[in-house]
Amino acid sequence: MSVPETELRARAFPKLTEEQIDLLRAFGEVRRTQTDEVLFELGDRDYPLVVVLAGSTEIIDRSERVDRIVNVGEPGDFHGELGLLTGQTAFAACVVREPGEVLVVPQAAVREVIAMIPALSDILVIAFEARRRILMGSAASSLTIIGPEESPTVLRLQEFAARNRIPHRWLAPDDPFAMQVSFMEWPPNPNLVRVLIRGYQVLREPSNIQLAKALGLDLGFEQEASADLVVVGAGPAGLAAAVYGASEGLSTVAVDDVAIGGQAGTSSRIENYLGFPTGISGGELAFRAEVQALKFGARVAVPREATALRRENGHFVVRLDDKTELRGRSVVIATGARYRRLGLPEQDRYEGSGIYYAATELEARRCRGREVIVVGGGNSAGQAAMFLAEGARCVRLVYRGPALGRSMSQYLLSRLEHAPTVKIQTNCDVLELHGEERLEAVTIGSRDSEPETIPVAAIFVMIGADPCTDWLHGVVELDERGFVRTGMDWGDAGPRSPYQTSVRGVFAVGDVRDASVKRVASAVGEGSVVVQAVHQYLAAEGGKS
Repeated sequence: MSVPETELRARAFPKLTEEQIDLLRAFGEVRRTQTDEVLFELGDRDYPLVVVLAGSTEIIDRSERVDRIVNVGEPGDFHGELGLLTGQTAFAACVVREPGEVLVVPQAAVREVIAMIPALSDILVIAFEARRRILMGSAASSLTIIGPEESPTVLRLQEFAARNRIPHRWLAPDDPFAMQVSFMEWPPNPNLVRVLIRGYQVLREPSNIQLAKALGLDLGFEQEASADLVVVGAGPAGLAAAVYGASEGLSTVAVDDVAIGGQAGTSSRIENYLGFPTGISGGELAFRAEVQALKFGARVAVPREATALRRENGHFVVRLDDKTELRGRSVVIATGARYRRLGLPEQDRYEGSGIYYAATELEARRCRGREVIVVGGGNSAGQAAMFLAEGARCVRLVYRGPALGRSMSQYLLSRLEHAPTVKIQTNCDVLELHGEERLEAVTIGSRDSEPETIPVAAIFVMIGADPCTDWLHGVVELDERGFVRTGMDWGDAGPRSPYQTSVRGVFAVGDVRDASVKRVASAVGEGSVVVQAVHQYLAAEGGKS
C-alpha cells in the first residue's frame, strides 16, 4: 500500500509546537550548541532524540566517504527515526549548522514518552515510521551489497535487509563503485560477495548474524529482571501476542530467527485480511505490527533462534543460538512452520539459485519475462502465482491433488483461472531438476499426460509446512507430526485454555499449534487472545493480572 511522496514527507517531518516541546522538556535536557558540533554520529547505538530550539542542524549521510546533507533542522524540528525504538545504530550523523539550543532526549526516555503521552506518541511514531520508509526507498548506501545478482548469498542478504527494514542497495561487481571496493583487496575476486557498511567496513560473505552485529541490528540486551512474557517467534501470532501483552502492561520480549513477519512476512499480497480491501503485503503488515509492539514498550530481537527451553527457579529460560538466554515468567511459542522441501536429488544445489520458498519483489525481478513454476495448492501458492504473473511470461501452478477448491480460497482460485498468464496443472508433480550453476529446467509429470521438461527461470515451493519445534522435543507434548499439542486436560498445567501446552505457563499459538487454522487472521486472533490466559496464569502465580 504505497503512500504519495508528498504525504510521506509531511508525515516524516512535522514541526513540534511550543506546547509539545514543553511536554518533552521533562524527559530531556537543554544544551547550548556550537557550529560543527556533532550531536550524534553515523553508527552510534545509543543516540538521542534531538529537538532544535534555536539555531539549525544538519542530518549528514557519510556512508560514501563524502558528506551529503540530507535534511536541515530549524526550530521546532526533531531528529531521530525508528532506531530509537528498535535499538539499531544511527544511519546518519547530526551536526550543528548554526549555534543555538537543542533539547536532547535519551532513548529510554523516548520510549517512556511514547508509552505515557498520547499527544506526543502519535507524532513521534508516525514520523519515525515514515522516515524509515523514506530511507528504504532511497536506496541508501549505508549498506551496500556487492556480488552477482544470481548469487544465493546476495539473495539471502537482500532478503534479510529488506525484511528487517534496513536501508540498503545492491551493486553488480562491474559497477564502478563496486570495483573500487573490490580493488581494496588484491587480487580482486568479482564472484566474492562483499557487504560495505557505511562506506568503511567491508564484510566478506557474512552470515545474517554477522551482518546484524555490524549494523547494530543485533538487539541482544541485558535483562535486569525476568520479563513477564517471552514470545518466541515474530510472525502474525507472535507479534499479536507482543502487542497485546505489552499494551496490557506486561514486560514483553519477542525474538525471531530471521525477521519479523514469519512465513506470512514473505507473502506478496494478502487480500482477505479484515480492514484492507485492496490487500496488503505480508512484509508491510508485519512492519506495522512491529512498530505497534515497540510503541507499547515490547522489545523485539532478531536474528535470534531459540534452541532450548527449561524451567529454572520458578521462571522459564529460553536459550538462544548465540548461547545467550532470555528469562521470562511465561512463554508463548509462536515459531510457526516452514515450507516442506521437494525431496529431489540435487535440490540443495539450486536453493537460492532457482528454487525459492518466498515470492517477493527480490525473486520476481529474477523471473521477469520468463517462465516459472509454483508448486502447491494453498493460498500461499495462489498468492505467489498471481504476484509472479504480473511480470513473468507464464506461471504454471503445479498441484499434486485433483482440484484446488478444498485447499484454496474461492476468490483466489477464480482469479487464477481467469489470469491469462497462469496455467493450472493438477494431478501433477515435479519429477526432476536440471541445470548447471543454477536451475534451468524442470520435468513435471501428470497422471493424464506424459512427463514434460520445461525451461524455467525458477520454481517456487509451497507444498505444506513442518512445524518449527525441533527445540521443544522432550519439553512440551507434541503430536505425531511435531506440532505442539494444546487445549487438552493437562491436570495441573493451569487454567483451561485452547492455547495451554502440557507445561504450566507455556502457551502455543499460530501455525505451530496442532489444531490451528493456517490463516493470518486466525494467527493474529490467537496471539491476541492468549494474553488473557497469560494474565490468568501470572495471577495464579502471584504476579500481574
